[in-house]
Amino acid sequence: MFLSALSALFHLSSIYAALGASCACSSVTIPVHVDALVPKDPTDIFGGLKSNPSSLRRVNAIYDVYGVFCQPNTVSLNNAGSYVLQLLVHGFTYTSQYWSPPVEEFRNYSYAAFSCDQGLASLAIDWVGVGLSSRPSNASDVQYATSAAAVSQLARHLKSSSIIPGVRPFNKIIGIGHSAGSVLLNFDAIVEGPRSPFDGLILTAALIIRSAGGTIDPAYVTTNNRSLFYPPDSTSFSPRMFIFDEFTKDVGSLSTFVQVPTTSLTTHFTGPVAKVVGSEDQLFCTGTDRCDNVAALTAAERVVWPAARSFEVVVAQGSGHDLNLDFFAQGPFNTFIRFVDQFAGLS
Repeated sequence: MFLSALSALFHLSSIYAALGASCACSSVTIPVHVDALVPKDPTDIFGGLKSNPSSLRRVNAIYDVYGVFCQPNTVSLNNAGSYVLQLLVHGFTYTSQYWSPPVEEFRNYSYAAFSCDQGLASLAIDWVGVGLSSRPSNASDVQYATSAAAVSQLARHLKSSSIIPGVRPFNKIIGIGHSAGSVLLNFDAIVEGPRSPFDGLILTAALIIRSAGGTIDPAYVTTNNRSLFYPPDSTSFSPRMFIFDEFTKDVGSLSTFVQVPTTSLTTHFTGPVAKVVGSEDQLFCTGTDRCDNVAALTAAERVVWPAARSFEVVVAQGSGHDLNLDFFAQGPFNTFIRFVDQFAGLS
């Protein structure tokens, strides 16, 4: 109960962390209907995408998705920019507060506030099973199939209904994911293909993973240590951010940990796609030459996105896995804005 209260406190605080002269934020909860087939074995590394029907089961439920909606105060409702929404999806064991850390010295680390300054609205959500969203009692119900279905239905809802009074439905939605959040959006693109409600995808801190395995208990878990999420050079980030990050970590289902190899499967998503990874990402780049040649990296990652209207990979110099939380955050932030404007036709 004490930890739940702390989680709620930090989530509420995050609303105000993103609140500035140019930004107004509101806490919202939106019910979504999920009807998805998931593998009976939650450790299936392809999340049921390569399974035969007999090995699948149905999850049919209504879940509440919590989020923090931020909109610019300075943008008129008649301005086309106000009808573009960034749907922000956090990574494994994080929550919506990843996009706006509620610590006073980190105002510059709030992407929600940064994008408000650029005239763009955002909705940072908690995954189903995480934070203040619905948490199914059976952790194995929280797989990429169900989480992707929830986000997809949410995007469709936001294109047809008002998120809060006075704000019309959005005509374009750009999905921005971090780490496992990028895998979630990737999974949704595989399932939805050209029917996807997203008008563009920006996938951060997630490159193709081709194998995983092992037998594990499908439950809600958290990380032991977040040091791999930061650059190896400890002077690249604030020790206060690292302490805060450890103190406020949430949970994730082990299904969404082992099913990451779904990123190796082909998607027929037809919108534009960008990937952003930190040069000092200890999970994907450091210790290898994988991120040194951007052209070669782009070609390798492009293979599974054959129908994308455009595809680009950016390697953010100096940034770690958690691109938002180190001293180089403004570089990736500017990159996100450039892609959002490009994908939404604003530039």
